[in-house]
Amino acid sequence: MASEQNHYRDADVQEMLDKQAISEAIMRYCRGIDRADAELINSAYHPDAWDEHDGHEFTGLTVGAGIVEILSRAMKVTRHNVGTQLIEVYGDEAVAETYCTGNHTLMSGRRVHTFVRYLDRFERREGEWKVIHRMSITDPSEILPPIEDTGHTPPDIGRRDKTDPSYQLFRS
Repeated sequence: MASEQNHYRDADVQEMLDKQAISEAIMRYCRGIDRADAELINSAYHPDAWDEHDGHEFTGLTVGAGIVEILSRAMKVTRHNVGTQLIEVYGDEAVAETYCTGNHTLMSGRRVHTFVRYLDRFERREGEWKVIHRMSITDPSEILPPIEDTGHTPPDIGRRDKTDPSYQLFRS
């Protein structure tokens, strides 16, 4: 009986590790967008992946550069927050639905609050979980006026590149 329990426990632990690795890939993607880091975005995808994103289609090799190009033309700042997430693992394949909100400041100063769901298919290759197919679904969004300058604006130390202070924090 104890051996049988250990077998199930090992399978349950592996499933938790797989789900954590999948969740971290999604977080890398979101961080990559907010830092405008094409390489970090791409790190969440297998090279032969396919991404359907707001009327654009990318491969795992082009998604980072494509999204960074789109954002750099339209937005000064992006900030993604991941919420509800459901992940199911089937051996070396998995699916995930992730709810995400985005707060964006447009070049005009106007702000957009977006509600997005990522519908992902993942594959584990050579021990690493990455997206093989993503469909990004944008639910209704809100357009907000620019933030008024009250004279109490915090210093602008956040950056959309590798000079952002977070890059000093992480090794990779």
